[in-house]
Amino acid sequence: MKRMKLFGLGCLALCLVWLAACADDGGETAVTPIPPTPTRSAVPTTASSASFADDPNFIVVATDAPNEPFTVFNPFGEVTGLLADMLASIAAAADLQYEFVVTPYAGALNSIGKDFDAVMSTSVIPDVPVDGVVYTDPYLEIGQVLVVLADERDLQNLTDVQPDMVVGVLAHSSGAEAARAVLGISDANLHVYDDLTTAVEALVNEMIDGIVMDHYSAAQFTTTYPEQLKIVGGDGQDAWLSSKAYGLAVAAANEDLLARLNEAVAQVREGTAVTDAVTAWLVPDVTHIDVGESRVGTPDSELVIGMVGDLTDMDPAGAPGLVRWEVMQNTMSGLYRFTADNQLTPALALDFPTVSADGLVYTIRLRTGLRFPDGGEFTADDVKWSIDRASVVGSGSYLINTYLKDEDEDNFADADAVAVIDRYTVQITLQEPAGHFVSVLATPPYFPISNECFAEVFDPLSTCGGIGPYLITGWEPGDRMNLQVNPDWPGAAPVFANIQLRFYADADSLRRSLADFRSVDLAWTGLPYADYVSLQSTDADGDGRSDFTAWAGPDIFKSYLIFDQATAPWDSRKVREAAAYALDREALAQLFNGSRHPLYSPVPDTIPGHVDVFPERNLAQARALLLEVGYSQTQPLPITIWYLNDGRYTQLEEAYANAIKAQLEETGVFQVSLEGAPWEIFQTQIFSCAYPAYLVGWPSPGSPTNYLDASSWTDFFVQNTDRGFCSNYTSDAMDDLMEAAAAATDTAERLTIYQQVQTLWAQDYPTLELTQEPRYALSLAKIGGVAIDALGLMHYDTLTKE
Repeated sequence: MKRMKLFGLGCLALCLVWLAACADDGGETAVTPIPPTPTRSAVPTTASSASFADDPNFIVVATDAPNEPFTVFNPFGEVTGLLADMLASIAAAADLQYEFVVTPYAGALNSIGKDFDAVMSTSVIPDVPVDGVVYTDPYLEIGQVLVVLADERDLQNLTDVQPDMVVGVLAHSSGAEAARAVLGISDANLHVYDDLTTAVEALVNEMIDGIVMDHYSAAQFTTTYPEQLKIVGGDGQDAWLSSKAYGLAVAAANEDLLARLNEAVAQVREGTAVTDAVTAWLVPDVTHIDVGESRVGTPDSELVIGMVGDLTDMDPAGAPGLVRWEVMQNTMSGLYRFTADNQLTPALALDFPTVSADGLVYTIRLRTGLRFPDGGEFTADDVKWSIDRASVVGSGSYLINTYLKDEDEDNFADADAVAVIDRYTVQITLQEPAGHFVSVLATPPYFPISNECFAEVFDPLSTCGGIGPYLITGWEPGDRMNLQVNPDWPGAAPVFANIQLRFYADADSLRRSLADFRSVDLAWTGLPYADYVSLQSTDADGDGRSDFTAWAGPDIFKSYLIFDQATAPWDSRKVREAAAYALDREALAQLFNGSRHPLYSPVPDTIPGHVDVFPERNLAQARALLLEVGYSQTQPLPITIWYLNDGRYTQLEEAYANAIKAQLEETGVFQVSLEGAPWEIFQTQIFSCAYPAYLVGWPSPGSPTNYLDASSWTDFFVQNTDRGFCSNYTSDAMDDLMEAAAAATDTAERLTIYQQVQTLWAQDYPTLELTQEPRYALSLAKIGGVAIDALGLMHYDTLTKE
């Protein structure tokens, strides 16, 4: 137990010697102590008669207060703080009771053995003590160390420090003294901060090269953020630039007390009392600092995928998006799903549906024994609730309402379009036959979710997920999402258990994380193609092998021309065909330095059912076709082509349009004018059929096609052509093929029909496709199993990490 007295409250402010000593301790900020205002009568300045001489189990210890954080008055007038905690631990170990006497430091040592048995202050143990005074062994030692970024390679030990380093320090601190005296840092290169957290943020932002701070604070920072910070020279005392030791001063003649205190100090230092007290009073709170990402790679147990952009929501009823659909595909599933190699398989369904003779009613049996992450059982009721909900609450509802029965023609699926037959059987009725409907069932708006976890209304920040390969274990919107393998997933178990998705505001940050910090294992959405190419030649360790592995998925974007076939000259099939013969797709693709490939069909090469149908370049044939309709080199054909000039697809779009112009004009017949516009204007004009010919891409940037099937690349462009993209294309033959494809539920039969669709396309040219492009990823060499499907979505369950 302890007692406390106040000595000399009428004295002047604390002496400069005391202040200087306080300013020299590690991580603290120097303060000017202010004597407390007495709340009771001043205590007499004579000490209690009790002392160690009178009672060998009781001592009187002098200290000065307040001197935050070493000595602090609490609301009850008691001394607390670092020294109070340390004395309490030492006294307990020595089996001593004590009384704290508050008095100015000046002259306190001369009163040892008279008014006090010991003095405990922030003064360090001197090399030569005052006559008649000795010090205990240090109860506290504080060293000054240099903290740098974890990926700092030039500073392996303190001898590597150069005087031109820019170093951060606290004002009036021992760290500042050590930076000057030991490291030789000039005042011009010392950046002074009011607190260590601000200094650390400056270090992380590379405004300074290092920070000199007390080793306790340094340990707290570096153990909390080992992937961002480290101590030069390691964690031991060999890394200390300088140090100060603190002990209790006692009378030299009081050998019994000295021995007893030294034994107690040794016992206290063996435990956690010193660290606990220092952490409580001296070390700053480091838990709310933005130290950025790892600078020393990623943990072996976690695979980190970096992408530009943000995950805006995790509600499957929302609009299609490459990022959100990809994450949902890995944390949820539909009744059916596509494998990484584009094979459609039953997932939550037991098998493929039974389809009625008219192609309208799909009866689907469900797997039994499945549970959502919240523990709820998966049943037919969940399928109906989820589809009914998605038909009205999200912008992805068109994928439901386009297909499902709508007898009242209100543009929403009827209430009975999805019917529960029994606990594990569901029936879905369509408005019209759609042979590709099972592929549509594999898209997120049809994913079953738990009605016990998701809200009835759109629930963007839900982390409920569904029944998928991975569970969502954490999500910090705008920063990262953590996924962990789902032990109850009925499909093949993911290869790697823990995935982290990290979201970046810009491509430069993503590139740096991969190339400089190795803080992502795989750079994905948003990595510029130029970086994808340039980094492939990186060999930082000089082993003759690239540090990175390049990955490319199927072609999922197409660039094409649309002609308004209700407007001359594009109402002439031969003019459209002449344009097809005049264009050199190989040369156009080369303009993009390898990122694009030539496309000879409305369907990309890697989509099942693709066939090459467009002709190779033949200028003579182009001229002949134009001559048949009255155009020649002496009777040229002036045309205007519109293109997007806002970088919506690529920064090369203007050069691309000029290359198309040059190729067409090589006929000597086409005379091409180009007009550029931003998307806001461009969209309005094409939707009102104001552009006779224009260059555009599909799908929209950041979006996948609606579903994985050849029809997703064709049907939109030959249906409702008098609005939307306004080609005004009509063809009874094409309509018949579309109707036949919709009625065909056999995959082989449908693919045969779509080959016929493509053949007719090359005669009528509803669109004129030119180039196609996949999505690219770049990983560290230790990453394998990167699989990207034909929607452009990555399957995390196949990823590996050595």
